Amino acid sequence: MRRSWSAVLWFFVFAYAISVVGMCVNFYALRPLPGAPINSQTMPWLPYAPYVLWAGPCLASLLMTLFLYGLPGVRRLVSVLGPWSVGGAWLVLAVCLLPQLDIEGLASLLGLQQPVGGVASIADLVVLAILVGVLMVLCLHGVAGIRRLTSKLRPWLLGQGWPVLAVCLLLPLGVEVLPVKILAALGFAVPSLHWEGWSYYLYDAVIGAGMIGPGLFEEIGWRGFALPHLQRRYSALVSSLILGLVWSFWHFPNFFFTPTKLAIFVPMGMVLSVIYTWAYNSTGGSLFAVVVLHGATIASGKLVAGRALFDPTGVITGLLCLVIAVWLVWRYGAAKLSWRDRVVVEMPDQRRA
Repeated sequence: MRRSWSAVLWFFVFAYAISVVGMCVNFYALRPLPGAPINSQTMPWLPYAPYVLWAGPCLASLLMTLFLYGLPGVRRLVSVLGPWSVGGAWLVLAVCLLPQLDIEGLASLLGLQQPVGGVASIADLVVLAILVGVLMVLCLHGVAGIRRLTSKLRPWLLGQGWPVLAVCLLLPLGVEVLPVKILAALGFAVPSLHWEGWSYYLYDAVIGAGMIGPGLFEEIGWRGFALPHLQRRYSALVSSLILGLVWSFWHFPNFFFTPTKLAIFVPMGMVLSVIYTWAYNSTGGSLFAVVVLHGATIASGKLVAGRALFDPTGVITGLLCLVIAVWLVWRYGAAKLSWRDRVVVEMPDQRRA
């Protein structure tokens, strides 16, 4: 038990230290002197600067995992990042993301000939293939064949991962958008919604803010390493609150000049940590699920523009998240926060340690 707790403490220390060093290097590269204009020679660095700031939890997790468990531990950590870690539900998600894959851009990237004949995207090809397949089944097997085909499309055949993945995508969207819609219907002044379509939200949640954004870089550390070690010593609820506190304060550079926001962000981070733990434990430790949830939280926040610090919509969003977290604790219990056992790490033996 003690080794598990000491491993988490060292992870927290490394995560903060790497992040602070990365932040200092980033600021020095962009502005060698305080108040000086951005160095034009480092302008190409700007698109990659956020990755340096996000890298602390990820690098700390990889270092600690390599030290404690060696390369097999790193391979196990990477394996739970795969979409298949939530069962067959990832196939549905992949199809939902297809409209974002422009076939002309893909053909250019691969050096292939541009498509002709009015087929504008891979989604068009998928729809065409589905229609051809349905017509063939109808011709060969009749209506009974169509019934057998559609019976295999039931979402519960994808295993227990599909409802959790659906919640990871829809819950952040709902708690952000619903307060705006409700208050607008009641005649209150609300922030505007920058809505560009469901497929754009999916892409940002899974890819932009998820697998190539802070979702991946943070969750490899917070939920990939720290949470299963904490749950070996504490209940799922206590582990979530500890991790939520550390996770919230890790974002301190975002609130350096506005400490009032930090006072709001810390309890909100602890509430979100409970919900993230539910997603992690309910999928048997799928990092992909919490990466998507993290990305969806960021993507949904981008939909609301111009929100003030104590905006009513933000207050309602926080209260909704609190109600959901309390309901999860009441429904599944503080010990597990899931219908499954909480995910714990198997510590190496004394010789390895």
